Amino acid sequence: MKNCISISTNTPELEEKAQQLASRLALAYVPRSSVNTELVLELTPQHLQLLDLGMQAEIHVDFTTGALAHRKKYGGGRGQTIAKAIGMKKGHIPNLLDATAGLAKDAFVFACLGCPVTLIERSPVVAALVDDAIERAREDEEFSRFIETGFRLINTDAMHYMNSLKDDERPDVVYLDPMYPERKKSALVKKNMQILQKLLGKDEDSEQLLITALSCARKRVVVKRPKGAETIPGRKPTLSYESKNTRYDVYVITQSSS
Repeated sequence: MKNCISISTNTPELEEKAQQLASRLALAYVPRSSVNTELVLELTPQHLQLLDLGMQAEIHVDFTTGALAHRKKYGGGRGQTIAKAIGMKKGHIPNLLDATAGLAKDAFVFACLGCPVTLIERSPVVAALVDDAIERAREDEEFSRFIETGFRLINTDAMHYMNSLKDDERPDVVYLDPMYPERKKSALVKKNMQILQKLLGKDEDSEQLLITALSCARKRVVVKRPKGAETIPGRKPTLSYESKNTRYDVYVITQSSS
């Protein structure tokens, strides 16, 4: 990763802050005019963004405007597919561990449903993008309620984190969304995934991650897959829920949560 990405800014007033970020992430700070890496983590006055100079595309996370904010305002409630998958019922709001948080889109949906969520992201760069969005959203009254309920980001390895939890710290639900190769690279909406795959590659430890999650979750593990994709090898799902392009494979730990 270090050879394909650098940190920069186009704003002189932010150079010191960008250099501090570079030091924290153990990446090179390069003046914007001298950048020669394909990916650039750029600090702007508006937000932290990940640029792909080859594709001329960028990604950033924003919880108060754009698509995520629209989802919060107009998205479905507990009847939506993902809510069914995590086992939401009247009078039961599970606490979740999103073990592959990525850009936190699904974690944000869980928060909108009222769930306490712990986000685990092992990439320091991706975690920095999400952390930047959380810090910018703290002044938003609605988002501040999510933080109070529980919306916590931890930059660490998910398997190590799950194995370290004490019994009374285990979540009701562990949610997994492993990185998989994109099949439709031409669609504009897929550019985010292409950039992330360039940065991270695909997950090679999905089977072990599922095994660890099954020993960690109290009630169920939910694995997000493309519709029509094979299940993760090993244990078969208890049941599945499908939406337009996505399937949620559910591994029930206790029958009371089915």
